[in-house]
Amino acid sequence: MILFLVLALGDGLVPPKPGEFPPEGSGKEISGELIKVDHVDRGGTLRIDRNDSQRTDDYDQALPFTLLPYAKTMLHGAHAELRDVPIGTHLHGVFFVKEAPAKNKKPVFELALLLEDDFSRLARLKRTWKVESLEKGALKVVGSGPEGADPKPTLFQAGAATRIWKGKGFGTLADVTPGLEIYANITVATLKGPGRCTDLWLDEESRTLARQRQYEVHKLWQREHGLGCWIDAVDNQAGIVTVTFFDGADASLVKEFKVKDTVAAAVAESSLRTYDQNNDTRRGPIVEVKAVPALPGSSGVQIRFQPNPLLEGYRPGRFLRVFWGGWRVDDLPREERLYR
Repeated sequence: MILFLVLALGDGLVPPKPGEFPPEGSGKEISGELIKVDHVDRGGTLRIDRNDSQRTDDYDQALPFTLLPYAKTMLHGAHAELRDVPIGTHLHGVFFVKEAPAKNKKPVFELALLLEDDFSRLARLKRTWKVESLEKGALKVVGSGPEGADPKPTLFQAGAATRIWKGKGFGTLADVTPGLEIYANITVATLKGPGRCTDLWLDEESRTLARQRQYEVHKLWQREHGLGCWIDAVDNQAGIVTVTFFDGADASLVKEFKVKDTVAAAVAESSLRTYDQNNDTRRGPIVEVKAVPALPGSSGVQIRFQPNPLLEGYRPGRFLRVFWGGWRVDDLPREERLYR
Protein backbone atom coordinates (compact mmCIF):
# COMPACT_ATOMS: atom_id res chain seq x y z
CA MET A 1 0.00 0.00 0.00
CA ILE A 2 1.29 3.44 -0.94
CA LEU A 3 2.92 5.22 1.95
CA PHE A 4 1.54 8.48 3.35
CA LEU A 5 -1.85 7.37 1.97
CA VAL A 6 -4.14 8.66 4.71
CA LEU A 7 -2.80 10.99 7.38
CA ALA A 8 -5.34 12.05 9.96
CA LEU A 9 -5.39 15.84 10.40
CA GLY A 10 -8.56 15.86 12.45
CA ASP A 11 -11.91 14.14 12.40
CA GLY A 12 -13.66 16.61 10.09
CA LEU A 13 -16.88 15.91 12.00
CA VAL A 14 -17.52 19.55 12.88
CA PRO A 15 -18.97 21.34 9.84
CA PRO A 16 -17.25 24.59 8.84
CA LYS A 17 -19.02 27.61 10.31
CA PRO A 18 -20.53 30.02 7.76
CA GLY A 19 -18.38 33.11 7.40
CA GLU A 20 -15.39 31.55 9.19
CA PHE A 21 -12.35 29.75 7.86
CA PRO A 22 -11.78 26.36 9.54
CA PRO A 23 -9.03 26.02 12.15
CA GLU A 24 -5.73 24.51 11.10
CA GLY A 25 -5.78 20.71 11.26
CA SER A 26 -9.55 20.39 11.71
CA GLY A 27 -10.34 18.38 8.57
CA LYS A 28 -10.04 14.72 7.70
CA GLU A 29 -7.60 13.63 5.00
CA ILE A 30 -8.99 11.24 2.41
CA SER A 31 -7.32 10.07 -0.79
CA GLY A 32 -8.85 8.61 -3.90
CA GLU A 33 -9.18 8.67 -7.66
CA LEU A 34 -11.20 11.37 -9.42
CA ILE A 35 -13.92 9.49 -11.31
CA LYS A 36 -16.44 12.26 -12.02
CA VAL A 37 -16.29 16.05 -12.36
CA ASP A 38 -18.90 18.81 -12.42
CA HIS A 39 -16.53 21.66 -13.21
CA VAL A 40 -19.28 24.30 -13.41
CA ASP A 41 -20.60 23.75 -9.89
CA ARG A 42 -17.18 22.76 -8.54
CA GLY A 43 -17.98 19.22 -7.48
CA GLY A 44 -17.15 15.65 -8.35
CA THR A 45 -16.68 12.12 -7.09
CA LEU A 46 -13.69 10.24 -5.70
CA ARG A 47 -13.23 6.49 -5.55
CA ILE A 48 -11.77 6.25 -2.07
CA ASP A 49 -8.46 4.46 -1.61
CA ARG A 50 -8.54 1.18 0.26
CA ASN A 51 -6.99 1.25 3.72
CA ASP A 52 -6.67 -1.04 6.73
CA SER A 53 -9.51 0.65 8.63
CA GLN A 54 -12.09 -0.46 6.04
CA ARG A 55 -14.07 -3.64 5.78
CA THR A 56 -13.64 -5.38 2.43
CA ASP A 57 -17.32 -4.68 1.69
CA ASP A 58 -16.49 -0.96 1.89
CA TYR A 59 -13.64 -1.07 -0.64
CA ASP A 60 -13.77 1.32 -3.61
CA GLN A 61 -16.73 3.33 -2.40
CA ALA A 62 -17.62 6.48 -4.32
CA LEU A 63 -17.50 9.75 -2.40
CA PRO A 64 -19.46 12.61 -4.02
CA PHE A 65 -18.03 15.96 -2.92
CA THR A 66 -18.43 19.70 -3.36
CA LEU A 67 -15.59 22.15 -3.05
CA LEU A 68 -16.02 24.67 -0.27
CA PRO A 69 -16.11 28.24 -1.66
CA TYR A 70 -12.59 28.80 -0.31
CA ALA A 71 -11.24 25.36 -1.27
CA LYS A 72 -7.87 25.03 -2.99
CA THR A 73 -7.10 22.64 -5.85
CA MET A 74 -3.47 21.94 -6.74
CA LEU A 75 -2.15 20.32 -9.92
CA HIS A 76 1.53 19.91 -10.81
CA GLY A 77 2.49 22.06 -7.84
CA ALA A 78 0.39 25.08 -8.89
CA HIS A 79 -3.13 26.35 -8.23
CA ALA A 80 -5.78 24.82 -10.47
CA GLU A 81 -9.47 24.67 -11.13
CA LEU A 82 -11.20 21.32 -10.81
CA ARG A 83 -11.74 21.39 -14.59
CA ASP A 84 -7.95 21.21 -15.05
CA VAL A 85 -7.63 17.83 -13.30
CA PRO A 86 -7.95 14.82 -15.64
CA ILE A 87 -10.37 12.03 -14.81
CA GLY A 88 -8.46 9.17 -13.19
CA THR A 89 -6.01 11.41 -11.33
CA HIS A 90 -5.15 10.23 -7.84
CA LEU A 91 -5.85 13.03 -5.36
CA HIS A 92 -5.25 13.74 -1.69
CA GLY A 93 -7.91 15.84 -0.01
CA VAL A 94 -9.00 17.43 3.25
CA PHE A 95 -12.72 17.01 3.92
CA PHE A 96 -15.50 18.03 6.30
CA VAL A 97 -19.04 16.84 6.90
CA LYS A 98 -21.84 19.13 5.74
CA GLU A 99 -23.69 18.55 8.99
CA ALA A 100 -22.85 16.64 12.14
CA PRO A 101 -23.86 12.97 11.76
CA ALA A 102 -26.68 11.56 13.83
CA LYS A 103 -25.86 9.04 16.52
CA ASN A 104 -24.73 5.69 15.12
CA LYS A 105 -24.76 7.09 11.59
CA LYS A 106 -21.70 6.91 9.38
CA PRO A 107 -20.39 10.41 8.60
CA VAL A 108 -20.28 11.56 5.00
CA PHE A 109 -17.36 13.85 4.23
CA GLU A 110 -18.81 15.76 1.30
CA LEU A 111 -17.15 19.19 1.65
CA ALA A 112 -13.61 19.46 0.29
CA LEU A 113 -11.15 22.08 1.56
CA LEU A 114 -8.12 20.84 -0.38
CA LEU A 115 -7.47 18.59 -3.37
CA GLU A 116 -3.94 17.97 -4.66
CA ASP A 117 -2.41 15.49 -7.07
CA ASP A 118 0.55 13.31 -6.14
CA PHE A 119 2.96 15.74 -7.84
CA SER A 120 1.74 18.62 -5.66
CA ARG A 121 1.83 16.54 -2.51
CA LEU A 122 5.38 15.39 -3.16
CA ALA A 123 6.44 18.98 -3.81
CA ARG A 124 4.72 20.29 -0.67
CA LEU A 125 6.26 17.60 1.54
CA LYS A 126 9.64 17.96 -0.22
CA ARG A 127 9.64 14.27 -1.07
CA THR A 128 10.75 12.31 -4.14
CA TRP A 129 10.70 8.72 -5.34
CA LYS A 130 14.21 7.29 -5.83
CA VAL A 131 14.32 4.70 -8.60
CA GLU A 132 15.76 1.30 -7.74
CA SER A 133 14.70 -0.57 -10.86
CA LEU A 134 12.21 -0.77 -13.72
CA GLU A 135 11.71 -4.30 -15.00
CA LYS A 136 8.79 -5.82 -16.93
CA GLY A 137 6.44 -2.97 -16.08
CA ALA A 138 7.29 -2.93 -12.36
CA LEU A 139 8.79 0.36 -11.13
CA LYS A 140 10.53 -0.15 -7.79
CA VAL A 141 11.08 3.11 -5.89
CA VAL A 142 11.83 4.31 -2.37
CA GLY A 143 10.21 7.46 -1.03
CA SER A 144 12.52 9.92 0.67
CA GLY A 145 12.29 13.38 2.17
CA PRO A 146 13.37 15.57 5.09
CA GLU A 147 12.48 12.81 7.56
CA GLY A 148 14.55 10.22 5.74
CA ALA A 149 13.80 7.31 3.42
CA ASP A 150 10.86 4.92 3.64
CA PRO A 151 11.69 1.62 5.36
CA LYS A 152 10.40 -0.38 2.39
CA PRO A 153 10.28 0.19 -1.37
CA THR A 154 7.03 0.78 -3.25
CA LEU A 155 6.21 -1.08 -6.48
CA PHE A 156 4.25 0.91 -9.07
CA GLN A 157 3.14 -0.21 -12.50
CA ALA A 158 4.72 1.66 -15.45
CA GLY A 159 4.49 0.79 -19.12
CA ALA A 160 3.89 2.01 -22.64
CA ALA A 161 0.91 4.11 -21.55
CA THR A 162 3.01 6.07 -19.02
CA ARG A 163 4.05 9.55 -20.14
CA ILE A 164 7.72 10.21 -19.46
CA TRP A 165 8.74 13.86 -19.01
CA LYS A 166 12.43 14.66 -19.37
CA GLY A 167 13.93 18.13 -19.66
CA LYS A 168 11.93 20.24 -22.11
CA GLY A 169 10.31 17.25 -23.80
CA PHE A 170 9.49 13.56 -23.67
CA GLY A 171 11.63 10.66 -22.56
CA THR A 172 11.17 6.91 -22.77
CA LEU A 173 11.04 4.10 -20.26
CA ALA A 174 14.72 3.50 -21.04
CA ASP A 175 15.46 6.87 -19.39
CA VAL A 176 14.05 5.67 -16.05
CA THR A 177 17.32 4.48 -14.57
CA PRO A 178 18.38 3.54 -11.02
CA GLY A 179 19.32 6.47 -8.82
CA LEU A 180 16.99 9.03 -10.42
CA GLU A 181 14.79 11.02 -8.03
CA ILE A 182 11.44 11.37 -9.73
CA TYR A 183 7.87 12.55 -9.29
CA ALA A 184 4.96 10.31 -10.28
CA ASN A 185 1.25 10.80 -10.79
CA ILE A 186 -0.75 7.60 -10.51
CA THR A 187 -4.18 6.13 -11.10
CA VAL A 188 -6.08 3.06 -9.79
CA ALA A 189 -4.20 3.54 -6.50
CA THR A 190 -4.74 0.61 -4.08
CA LEU A 191 -7.22 -0.89 -6.55
CA LYS A 192 -4.28 -2.56 -8.31
CA GLY A 193 -1.46 -2.41 -5.80
CA PRO A 194 0.08 1.01 -5.07
CA GLY A 195 -1.10 2.25 -8.47
CA ARG A 196 -0.31 2.65 -12.15
CA CYS A 197 1.87 5.58 -13.22
CA THR A 198 0.19 7.97 -15.66
CA ASP A 199 3.15 10.39 -15.67
CA LEU A 200 6.76 10.38 -14.53
CA TRP A 201 8.88 13.53 -14.23
CA LEU A 202 12.53 12.54 -14.35
CA ASP A 203 14.24 15.83 -13.48
CA GLU A 204 13.72 19.26 -11.98
CA GLU A 205 13.56 20.93 -15.40
CA SER A 206 10.54 18.88 -16.45
CA ARG A 207 8.85 19.49 -13.10
CA THR A 208 9.46 23.24 -13.33
CA LEU A 209 7.95 23.38 -16.81
CA ALA A 210 4.86 21.46 -15.66
CA ARG A 211 4.47 23.80 -12.70
CA GLN A 212 4.90 26.94 -14.80
CA ARG A 213 2.40 25.85 -17.42
CA GLN A 214 -0.27 25.09 -14.84
CA TYR A 215 0.49 28.41 -13.13
CA GLU A 216 -0.23 30.27 -16.38
CA VAL A 217 -3.39 28.24 -17.06
CA HIS A 218 -4.80 29.15 -13.65
CA LYS A 219 -3.67 32.77 -13.83
CA LEU A 220 -5.51 33.23 -17.14
CA TRP A 221 -8.64 31.62 -15.71
CA GLN A 222 -8.67 33.93 -12.71
CA ARG A 223 -8.13 37.06 -14.78
CA GLU A 224 -11.18 36.09 -16.86
CA HIS A 225 -13.37 34.98 -13.94
CA GLY A 226 -12.18 37.21 -11.08
CA LEU A 227 -10.76 36.29 -7.69
CA GLY A 228 -13.11 34.48 -5.34
CA CYS A 229 -13.76 36.10 -1.97
CA TRP A 230 -16.42 36.59 0.64
CA ILE A 231 -17.79 39.73 2.19
CA ASP A 232 -16.65 40.29 5.77
CA ALA A 233 -18.45 43.56 6.40
CA VAL A 234 -20.43 46.33 4.69
CA ASP A 235 -20.43 49.95 5.87
CA ASN A 236 -23.67 51.18 4.32
CA GLN A 237 -23.15 54.81 5.30
CA ALA A 238 -19.65 55.04 3.82
CA GLY A 239 -20.48 52.61 1.00
CA ILE A 240 -17.43 50.46 1.81
CA VAL A 241 -17.30 46.68 1.31
CA THR A 242 -14.65 44.57 3.07
CA VAL A 243 -13.67 41.25 1.46
CA THR A 244 -11.07 38.53 2.06
CA PHE A 245 -9.58 36.74 -0.93
CA PHE A 246 -9.65 32.95 -0.81
CA ASP A 247 -6.56 30.75 -0.71
CA GLY A 248 -6.92 29.77 -4.35
CA ALA A 249 -6.28 33.35 -5.46
CA ASP A 250 -3.06 33.65 -7.44
CA ALA A 251 -0.53 35.57 -5.33
CA SER A 252 0.81 37.58 -8.27
CA LEU A 253 -2.71 38.72 -9.18
CA VAL A 254 -3.50 39.68 -5.58
CA LYS A 255 -0.43 41.93 -5.56
CA GLU A 256 -1.97 44.01 -8.34
CA PHE A 257 -4.62 45.32 -5.93
CA LYS A 258 -3.36 48.62 -4.46
CA VAL A 259 -4.96 51.54 -2.66
CA LYS A 260 -6.64 54.04 -5.02
CA ASP A 261 -6.76 51.45 -7.82
CA THR A 262 -10.20 50.59 -9.17
CA VAL A 263 -11.82 47.18 -8.77
CA ALA A 264 -14.90 45.62 -10.32
CA ALA A 265 -17.03 43.20 -8.29
CA ALA A 266 -19.67 40.72 -9.44
CA VAL A 267 -22.06 38.96 -7.04
CA ALA A 268 -21.54 35.17 -6.91
CA GLU A 269 -23.07 32.15 -5.24
CA SER A 270 -21.21 29.69 -2.98
CA SER A 271 -20.14 27.82 -6.13
CA LEU A 272 -18.41 31.10 -7.10
CA ARG A 273 -20.55 31.24 -10.26
CA THR A 274 -21.68 34.73 -11.18
CA TYR A 275 -24.96 35.71 -12.78
CA ASP A 276 -23.82 37.86 -15.70
CA GLN A 277 -20.43 39.35 -14.89
CA ASN A 278 -20.27 41.32 -18.12
CA ASN A 279 -23.24 43.45 -16.99
CA ASP A 280 -23.45 42.94 -13.21
CA THR A 281 -20.05 44.25 -12.10
CA ARG A 282 -19.91 47.47 -10.10
CA ARG A 283 -16.69 49.45 -9.88
CA GLY A 284 -15.06 51.59 -7.25
CA PRO A 285 -11.74 52.57 -5.66
CA ILE A 286 -9.76 50.52 -3.16
CA VAL A 287 -9.44 52.35 0.16
CA GLU A 288 -7.36 49.78 2.06
CA VAL A 289 -5.30 46.63 1.51
CA LYS A 290 -4.18 44.75 4.60
CA ALA A 291 -2.84 41.41 5.78
CA VAL A 292 -5.07 39.12 7.87
CA PRO A 293 -4.37 35.70 9.43
CA ALA A 294 -3.80 33.14 6.65
CA LEU A 295 -6.04 30.39 7.98
CA PRO A 296 -6.88 27.36 5.80
CA GLY A 297 -8.94 28.71 2.93
CA SER A 298 -7.77 32.31 3.34
CA SER A 299 -5.19 34.06 1.17
CA GLY A 300 -4.26 36.28 4.11
CA VAL A 301 -5.18 39.43 2.13
CA GLN A 302 -8.20 41.65 2.72
CA ILE A 303 -9.29 44.73 0.79
CA ARG A 304 -11.86 47.47 1.39
CA PHE A 305 -13.41 49.20 -1.61
CA GLN A 306 -16.29 51.56 -2.51
CA PRO A 307 -18.45 50.14 -5.29
CA ASN A 308 -20.95 52.46 -6.93
CA PRO A 309 -23.69 51.66 -6.19
CA LEU A 310 -23.99 49.08 -3.39
CA LEU A 311 -25.98 46.13 -4.68
CA GLU A 312 -28.46 43.95 -2.83
CA GLY A 313 -25.99 41.07 -3.05
CA TYR A 314 -23.31 43.00 -1.15
CA ARG A 315 -24.06 41.53 2.27
CA PRO A 316 -21.77 39.98 4.92
CA GLY A 317 -21.31 36.28 4.32
CA ARG A 318 -22.09 36.51 0.59
CA PHE A 319 -19.58 35.87 -2.19
CA LEU A 320 -18.02 37.97 -4.92
CA ARG A 321 -15.73 37.64 -7.88
CA VAL A 322 -13.41 40.66 -7.87
CA PHE A 323 -11.41 42.02 -10.80
CA TRP A 324 -8.53 44.47 -10.66
CA GLY A 325 -9.43 47.61 -12.60
CA GLY A 326 -7.00 46.92 -15.42
CA TRP A 327 -8.43 43.50 -16.23
CA ARG A 328 -10.99 43.11 -18.93
CA VAL A 329 -14.36 41.89 -17.65
CA ASP A 330 -15.78 39.84 -20.48
CA ASP A 331 -18.79 37.62 -21.02
CA LEU A 332 -18.65 33.99 -19.89
CA PRO A 333 -19.89 30.87 -21.70
CA ARG A 334 -23.62 30.43 -21.24
CA GLU A 335 -23.30 27.27 -19.14
CA GLU A 336 -21.09 29.05 -16.58
CA ARG A 337 -23.60 31.84 -15.89
CA LEU A 338 -26.33 31.52 -13.29
CA TYR A 339 -28.46 33.86 -15.39
CA ARG A 340 -28.96 32.35 -18.85
